[in-house]
Amino acid sequence: MSAAPWVEVPFEVQKPQDGLRLDSYLASRLHRYSRSQVQRLIEAGRVFLRGRTAKPAARVAAGETVLIRYPRHEERPCPHAELPVLHEDGVLLAVDKPAPLLCHPTDKIQNNTVTSVLKRQFPGQRLHLAHRLDRETSGVLLLAKDPRTARELAALFIGRQVRKEYLALVSGEVSWRRESVDAPLGQEGREIKVRQAVCAAATPCCAPSGKALGTRAVGAGAEALTEFERLAAGGGLSLVRALPKTGRLHQIRVHLAHLGHPVLGDKLYTGKGELYMKAVRKALTEEDLGRLGAPRQMLHARRLRLPHPGTGRELEIAAPLPADFSRLLQEAGIAWP
Repeated sequence: MSAAPWVEVPFEVQKPQDGLRLDSYLASRLHRYSRSQVQRLIEAGRVFLRGRTAKPAARVAAGETVLIRYPRHEERPCPHAELPVLHEDGVLLAVDKPAPLLCHPTDKIQNNTVTSVLKRQFPGQRLHLAHRLDRETSGVLLLAKDPRTARELAALFIGRQVRKEYLALVSGEVSWRRESVDAPLGQEGREIKVRQAVCAAATPCCAPSGKALGTRAVGAGAEALTEFERLAAGGGLSLVRALPKTGRLHQIRVHLAHLGHPVLGDKLYTGKGELYMKAVRKALTEEDLGRLGAPRQMLHARRLRLPHPGTGRELEIAAPLPADFSRLLQEAGIAWP
């Protein structure tokens, strides 16, 4: 039986987005799409809400699933037959996401994603991503096995009850032992739509009903706070622990670049993003790679701590350092347990 000529990608609406117009909601979720591009996607009949094709002005409700239908493309075979399982119980699954694997399908990449691999690894099990990691970020990724647990996990993340710990290998030997960055983030507003930047103070925004939605980067920045600790330094590099207290797009990467120590291999936040544009055009040179210091960004989601949504007991999940990260530490003469 041949595969369908399309791939459906689900987006689950969380409580803070309750009442938003569909086009506004998707524009906030599809970071590479403008609102007008999202509207064209909807008008082409490729977006489904409540089991039928949707209209841009439709309102989404918390707990609903929005489906986007992308045409299926030919791709290289996925190098991952399965993903290492870090934790599994009756309602939760945590895996060790490798880089550069996307979390979910897009219009161009469909088989080489976490959700696609897990669909093959756990046939018949519908898994719900509780959060996302950037394509080039490795480490702990948490999923729910049922919609109720997915909603409970979403509430834990929104309520900042999930403590996240990352390890970053950054350019330069940092002078500080500990540093706290409380700097709002928003879209930079230049050629690269997905690029974020430190900007003006956070501003509240509301749904059309008047319901407060917290803060969002619309004309000004959304609240963003990250605590950093230097663990070791050597060979012109530093190993840093990052504890994000908020969950903004690219938060750790932007804050480290703001401190003058971009994540090694980060094409988007090294310089002004010119290396990212060259990577998109597949025009990176050996000199560019030397400037980056690594072929991918050296950011690793090391640990998650959270109250288990079923038992309430604290759950801690950790992922080992990937081989490329460990190799760079060794080459820089940085010891790590």
